[in-house]
Amino acid sequence: MYHQQLVSSSTKNISSTMIDIQKFSSPRDVLANVDFSQREIEANIILPHLIKLCHQKCYVYPPSSSSSRSWTPDMWLVLSSTSRGQSTRTVDFILSCTNGPLGSYPIFIWSSRPVNTLSRDFIHTRIGLLAEHLKYALPSSRRVYSVFAPTIISQAFSKAWSALTCSIPVEDPYYHATLSTVTLESLRWQDDLNRREVAPHCLRPATMEDLMGVAYLCFEFAATSDPFVLDDAGALDEARHLIKSGQVYVCDVGGRITSIVAVTRTSGNVAAITKVVTHPKYVRQGWAKRLVKYVCRRLLVDEKKSQIALYVAIGNTAAESTYHACGFSGLFGNPPEKDRDAEWLEIGFHDSDLGHW
Repeated sequence: MYHQQLVSSSTKNISSTMIDIQKFSSPRDVLANVDFSQREIEANIILPHLIKLCHQKCYVYPPSSSSSRSWTPDMWLVLSSTSRGQSTRTVDFILSCTNGPLGSYPIFIWSSRPVNTLSRDFIHTRIGLLAEHLKYALPSSRRVYSVFAPTIISQAFSKAWSALTCSIPVEDPYYHATLSTVTLESLRWQDDLNRREVAPHCLRPATMEDLMGVAYLCFEFAATSDPFVLDDAGALDEARHLIKSGQVYVCDVGGRITSIVAVTRTSGNVAAITKVVTHPKYVRQGWAKRLVKYVCRRLLVDEKKSQIALYVAIGNTAAESTYHACGFSGLFGNPPEKDRDAEWLEIGFHDSDLGHW
């Protein structure tokens, strides 16, 4: 199991507030020091990775050939603050710099409070300190190929990181998305799809017999996710990993895999759908919608999750339509859930070592 180790910490006084940044190399230490329970939806990226690492043997994902110069082991920066005259320390932000089976992950940042309740100065001051701490913790600034967080936080990090390292942000964001959720109460399980006559089909977890069909759809998904494209071998590796991990479901129509849904991030109460893809020959036939509903019901009923989260690219009306029809919130101009950090942004950086997520 992962060895518990606190690597380093630093403290700064800002006006009447003492700000402390701790650098952790152990996921167990992060979980022991941070309460994610009130913001578990927004933690749907960082928290599941921490939990996953705590349950696996101690090993490190090897660096890819493109990132070997800048590769670094997993680490988390936890920024806390204490106001003058108070003894209670409050965790404000967590920055993760971690790795996955297909390469290094972007920088992810979690806020312990809704960003719309925080002032611009509060965000920029603290994110600037995190960026500074990160710079000195990394072997090379090339490790930071992108940042993904609520929009105002990504923008603050991009500004600070560019000033510190002269890294130039990519002009067009890699990803601009709405964070949406569904519950058992809001899931639209029964609708016209169940009354419509359809071809015989099976909705189920994928098996290794589905490897080539899943790999094809992984390749198709990555082809629309520039710059995180995969070649045939990479798509096959991803499909194999998803199937072995029990993280992908398929819609099987007469032996053809028409759609897949991947659920690669889970925590105590929340699961996140991370990939929905339909074979080009089967689009607009309702297969993805049917599979999404099947997966959501399985997670909400059988696995007792309280909410399912996913990110929907802003402007992708086809995807919005599918998820809205399933009961996901905050789409098509509808207001998000109260205190939800709904708008997220991934900003890339030039001259960096691209990873994959």
